[in-house]
Amino acid sequence: MKMRLLGFIVTGAALVLTFQNCAPQAHFSSLASETPNAGAGAKAIPDIIVETKMNTAIDFVADITSAPVADKITFIAVNNGAALNGKIEILDLATYKFKYSPNYGFRGTDNILATVTDKEGVAIQFNIKASVGNAFQQFKPALAIRGMGCIQCHAQVASNIVTDFGFSSSYFMAQGSPSNITWTSGSVYGDHGNNFYTVAIPADKSIIVPQAPLPTAIATQSGTSTLAAYLKSQLAKSIYATSKGAQVQEKKSVYIGAPTDANISTAFQLTSTERMKYFKDSDAAVALSGLKDEGTFFQNSGTLNCEGDLAVRGPLLLENLTINSKTGCRLYVMGSVFIYGAITYSNNDTTRNLQITSSKSISLGLGTVKKNGNYCNTTDNYALNPTGYGTSSLVNRYSSFWTVPGNFIRASSNPKAFGDTILAEAALIEAKKGVLYDAGCRTEGRSVSFERILLNAPLIHSRYEGNVSGTVIAEVSIMSLNKFKFTYDEVFNTVPVFPFLDRSVYLDIVE
Repeated sequence: MKMRLLGFIVTGAALVLTFQNCAPQAHFSSLASETPNAGAGAKAIPDIIVETKMNTAIDFVADITSAPVADKITFIAVNNGAALNGKIEILDLATYKFKYSPNYGFRGTDNILATVTDKEGVAIQFNIKASVGNAFQQFKPALAIRGMGCIQCHAQVASNIVTDFGFSSSYFMAQGSPSNITWTSGSVYGDHGNNFYTVAIPADKSIIVPQAPLPTAIATQSGTSTLAAYLKSQLAKSIYATSKGAQVQEKKSVYIGAPTDANISTAFQLTSTERMKYFKDSDAAVALSGLKDEGTFFQNSGTLNCEGDLAVRGPLLLENLTINSKTGCRLYVMGSVFIYGAITYSNNDTTRNLQITSSKSISLGLGTVKKNGNYCNTTDNYALNPTGYGTSSLVNRYSSFWTVPGNFIRASSNPKAFGDTILAEAALIEAKKGVLYDAGCRTEGRSVSFERILLNAPLIHSRYEGNVSGTVIAEVSIMSLNKFKFTYDEVFNTVPVFPFLDRSVYLDIVE
């Protein structure tokens, strides 16, 4: 494997960072749109997609079956009038082998129009779309969840789903769980209730899974031999007509995860004493403001101006967040994230978006369900079954009801012990801010939707019931059943996605 060291100098901050990158692989796909002809004799060629990591050059061969013997090839930028954010070179004219090198620190998409002319003057044109720091735009998932056992129940998913039911671990399809937990009950890594057929998904979408042979006992009971075959059989008996037509795509491998503290610290070259580090998308991007370091946690303060990548060391509280970000704000949190209220954008830029990745958890609207001694919602499970559910959705999700031994994650084989560390982080916030109330006790209530959002953590739990336009990537995620509608947001086709992380850290799909 070829390794390279690159330096990144941050203007005004006197920081010199070193990145280490592995040589990437190219990925090509034909798109429906075609480029205009370059004259009477020109032929239209589908766009070519090239993916690479930030700060990493890539060699690739354009697979153009109708290509002439090239006499010359020229390139021009088609970035809405802007220059290229990298360099395109011809390595071999005869085989259409090229090299694309992104400018240092660039993340986004470079659009390049290539014109090929043969000796007779016949020309063809095609677009090269070089995606830098966006690893999953080909798959466009609304959900990428390892443990689908609970979130699947009557889920309304308008885009693709990626899952593996814990494959390659000892708890695949609820294996390794206590004796009273089987693949059809208890564990999120099984098919809880044997009811995957209740998922609503359009006929033109797909469920993406790894090549995963089922455990012998489950194969015998289900009459199928692989995870893909089992899900196909479930879709075939779906209660939704559209779901019957959805496809199950089997890939060589699927990895769904989240970064560790070390992954984030290394990516940003954080020293042991640094609490925060920010890299703007460009010189023209806004300076960071609107985030306050409270000593034991971070909190938004006023409008969050963020247009780039920000790492913070410690828990993060986002409350009624207004964000100013034209190209997107990407937060890398070494700790848990607690979100309350809606997230709004102060601008209408087509590329505005918010991405949050956490090494521990993301909680949306979780907290105490009683105020002034009374249940805020007298008709939900907390009021109807206080013995089972308790008085806090934070405790319920992380330390009691939802921490059965079957709900393992890679970071810990003890769900309750791991959850208690999340509650300890919430306590740090409450010590300074007061009680963290459940959404049902807050003025916004539970009907809050989120758009242009990408969430990634080992655990993601929500009490809100609005729609989600974006992507949720987690090992375990418990949402309000039959309330959310999950839709992939097309903004993530064109913006960088966690460019400081290798995709092997959070979502890696190998064909």
